[in-house]
Order: sequence, then C-alpha cells, then structure tokens
Amino acid sequence: MRARSWEILIDRVESAGGWVFMRLSNELEWPVDPSRVDMAVNLGADLLDFGEPVLDDEGLINCPLIPLRDMVMYPQMVTPLFVGRERSVLAVEAATAEDGQIVVVAQRDGDLYDPHPEDLYVVGTETVIARSLRMPEGTLSVLAQGHRRVEIVEYVHWEPYIRVRARPLPDAEPGLPSANTEALMRAVQALFEKCIQLSRTLSEDMTIFAMNISAPGRLADLVASALRLDVPDRQELLEMLDPLARLQRISVLLAKELDLLELESRIHSEVQEQVDRSQREFFLREQMKAIQSELGEGDIFSQELNELRERVGEKELPKHVQTKAQREIARL
Repeated sequence: MRARSWEILIDRVESAGGWVFMRLSNELEWPVDPSRVDMAVNLGADLLDFGEPVLDDEGLINCPLIPLRDMVMYPQMVTPLFVGRERSVLAVEAATAEDGQIVVVAQRDGDLYDPHPEDLYVVGTETVIARSLRMPEGTLSVLAQGHRRVEIVEYVHWEPYIRVRARPLPDAEPGLPSANTEALMRAVQALFEKCIQLSRTLSEDMTIFAMNISAPGRLADLVASALRLDVPDRQELLEMLDPLARLQRISVLLAKELDLLELESRIHSEVQEQVDRSQREFFLREQMKAIQSELGEGDIFSQELNELRERVGEKELPKHVQTKAQREIARL
C-alpha cells in the first residue's frame, strides 16, 4: 500500500499538471531565485500510508536528521530537497536503508555550512523519504513528505551523520466544530484566495486545495508553506500545537501579505501606465515625423533649431560666445 501510494504521489509531482505546485528548497546552497522557494506541494496525507509509528519504551522515535537552510517543512507537505552536505547525504542514505523515516529541522542561521546542536531549532518534522536520486555532482535529490511535528530530545551521535531521538508532538484536540472555527477558516480561505489572485508566484490550484481542507491546523500549515515568510515566523507556526491559535496567527500574517501584494500591484500598475504613456508618445512622435516627411514639411522642431542655428551664425559674436551658443542649441 505504501509503495503504491508513493508511485501515485511521484507520478503527480512529475506530471507538473494542474494538480501540483512545487516548492524547490535547497539544503546546500542559497536559493538563486526567491520565487523558486515560495511555491509548495500539498497532495495530502491521504495519499500516503505512513504505517504504524515506531516508538521506543519512552515513546520516542530514533532516526537520522538533516538540517535545512532557509526553510521549514510542515506535516503533509510534499517537498523536493536537494541535499549536498556530506553529513546530510549520509543521513539520507541511512534513513533509506532503514524505513525511510528522517527528521528535518531548520537552522537558526542559514549561513552556517556546518551547524552544531545549538544552531538548530528544537522542533522539527518527522518526514518520509519517497525517493532519493544521486546527482552527477554527488548531491542527492530527495522527494519527501512531512508526517508529524517532533521535538528533539537527544542527539544520539553527530558523526558520521546526525542521529536523534525525538518525541512526536500531536496537535491539540480542537474540540467540536464551532461557528467561530468555521468563520475563521472561511476568513483565512478568502484572504488566501485574494493573495493568490495578486501573487505572480502562487498557483491558482492552491485555492482548490485550501477550499477542500476541513481541519484548521492543516489549513494553517498549507498557507504557511505557501507564504513568503521568514524562517523565525515559519518556525513559530511549526511550534504552535493549537490548531486554532495557529490559524489565527496565519490570518494576521495573511492580512499583512495581502497589504503588501496590493501595494505591489498598485505600484506595478502605475509603472506600467507610465511605460504605456511613454510608448504611446514615442509612437505618436514617429507617426508625426512620417506624416511630415510624406507632406514634405519635415520636422517643425528641427526646422526651428536650424533657423536658430543660422541666426546665431549670422551674428558677429566672439568665438567663445559663438561656441557656447551652438552648444546650448545642441542641447535642445
């Protein structure tokens, strides 16, 4: 069942059709184009059977870990990861050799190439590796899906790769659906739809996904994965276990993003209007020149400049005055 689910998942990601919108994250390098980082995949947990959780006597999982630069991965999100640091490559290989489970956690400072435990956040995401491909330059291209939030309890070892024991962090029980919850979800979905309409990087398909999500926590995670947020803001949302509190926080961030997008759209429209006006004026001038040429009238402005130049030349002026006058005419 699990293998078949991943086959469906990979087919849909590779199809690049209306179903998916990809998030290109980079575990090794800085992203060249920020817009590549601000797209996401959400195919939903129902496409993948994660199997029974493997917990020790203390209720902890024990698996490899890779640190992520400039990104936070959320449960249910399907994400291509490009892994290049040697320790992380070995961690992926170890996870693949076991059951495919791996913990991903964000770095506090994305500049660090070789982070230490204190440079990593405590809360991360238990992730399942669907497929791992070795690239010609020695890096790995990994397709993974987030499973659940986890809290790192202990670093088992740091070499040759990072291995941790982590405690699963289930969402707090939201309780029975209420009118307030429904109203908040509708407000977030409406704000998100407006952001998608104004954004040049978000796929319109995300509106469909958002409208079909019934769980407040999952809706918050989808929106968080799509918005252009700083890592601390993303991490704050990952660490919020109350679905309603997370959704309320997302609504605030969405409102700020919408204000920025509306301002950006207005500025773009004003600039485009100025460009269109300049192009229209240029076109009209060229048309006027063509008409005057056909009528044998020539350019009236050029004629006036020539007449002015001739009148200055006829005057008996000192040489330096004559030179300066001709220079000023040339400026016209």
